[in-house]
Amino acid sequence: MAGNHYKKKLRKKYIFRRIAAVVLLLALIGGVIFAVKSCKKGGDKGGASSDMSSVDSTPKEPYVVSSAVIGSAGDIMCHSTQLTHAKKKDGSYYFDDCFEYVKPYFEKYDLMVANFEVTLGGKEFGAFSGYPMFNTPDSMADAVKYSGIDTVLFANNHTYDTGYAGMLRTMKVLKEKEIPFIGARQTEDDVFWQVKDVNGIKVGLISYTYSTKTASGNKALNGNVMRAEAGPLVNTFTYGDLEGFYEDARAALADMKAAGADVSFIYVHWGNEYQRTPNSYQTKMAQEICDMGYDVIVGGHPHVIQPFATLTGENGNQTLCIYSTGNLISNQRANLMDSDNYSGHTEDGMIFSVKYDKYSDGKIVLSDVNIQPLWVDMNNATGKRIYRIVALDTEVENWKDIGVVNLSNAKKSYNRTMKLVGAPLNEFRAKNGWAEVPLTVK
Repeated sequence: MAGNHYKKKLRKKYIFRRIAAVVLLLALIGGVIFAVKSCKKGGDKGGASSDMSSVDSTPKEPYVVSSAVIGSAGDIMCHSTQLTHAKKKDGSYYFDDCFEYVKPYFEKYDLMVANFEVTLGGKEFGAFSGYPMFNTPDSMADAVKYSGIDTVLFANNHTYDTGYAGMLRTMKVLKEKEIPFIGARQTEDDVFWQVKDVNGIKVGLISYTYSTKTASGNKALNGNVMRAEAGPLVNTFTYGDLEGFYEDARAALADMKAAGADVSFIYVHWGNEYQRTPNSYQTKMAQEICDMGYDVIVGGHPHVIQPFATLTGENGNQTLCIYSTGNLISNQRANLMDSDNYSGHTEDGMIFSVKYDKYSDGKIVLSDVNIQPLWVDMNNATGKRIYRIVALDTEVENWKDIGVVNLSNAKKSYNRTMKLVGAPLNEFRAKNGWAEVPLTVK
């Protein structure tokens, strides 16, 4: 009997210990829950935060910290008929309306560049004039500023149309209106190139134009022999001395990189007017430029669009090349040109856009390449001839809304442009996993 009593006593102690252990465990769990809730409440009220707040929430993988989209467009010209229809009753000239429809598109780009293929010689040079010697009112520069264009190219075959004084005056007016220009300079101490900080990405820009040389060694542009002191102020090359051009362009690239350029754009005024394919000089020069290490080549001068290409350099680098962006604004209408072979191509232009992303580890990565077809709509719907640059997106209803009268010609322009550029562009976009662009509109 005593043994049974002893066993019962042991059993009670065992049960008591089990109950005590369970109670202690529940108390510990409750304490943890209370502590967590207290921390949360403290954090909500701005009090002491939990240890979780000290965890680094920064992504461990490199991530995009900024992006830069650079747009490049074609030739800004002002023919005599444009002058006639821009002239107001008080004798002033107004060109802002030419850019009215395209302004919202230009403003989307972080850096917008176009070719200023006129001079602002002023009344000192005489009457304003169109082709072949462009002397354009200063208000064209105002219109460029209004349009959203950030930088203009001033190295082209018309840079010397109003002579040395007109060339210098053009640069002076552009500078006064705070429109940066490349390809020409006011003094020999200035540089032809610029490095622009675009959202933390440094973009190097340089521009060249073809020229000829006289027997005396002086440069000539558009048949105009330049004064000896004028020649060094325009960034030129000759087809007869391409090695000299390559040496100069290579040195310029090194200078831009030394100034911090992450990416490099070279604008070249080259090729044959009105030809829709690049000539052998262009393709040879493009490959040499690629081998130097330039990232983007943008061509002009033909006044029509030429194809897009991707080139591979001798070091395995990749260079994007658009051989010609066509016209931006002009009176080169299909019915006025000398040959039916032009078929309206002189009315066409584009914005060639390149996008770069900058990552948290400092790397710069190409993230998009595209074009926006443009067309110059010229009509007399208001009783007065008007010129409007129209961005031909694929929403044809948008064209109607802004008053495009001849939708048929606008559609033809889009289709002409995409026939020249669309296939190689889409091939490149597909390789990079980017959506293709429509090749036609109906």
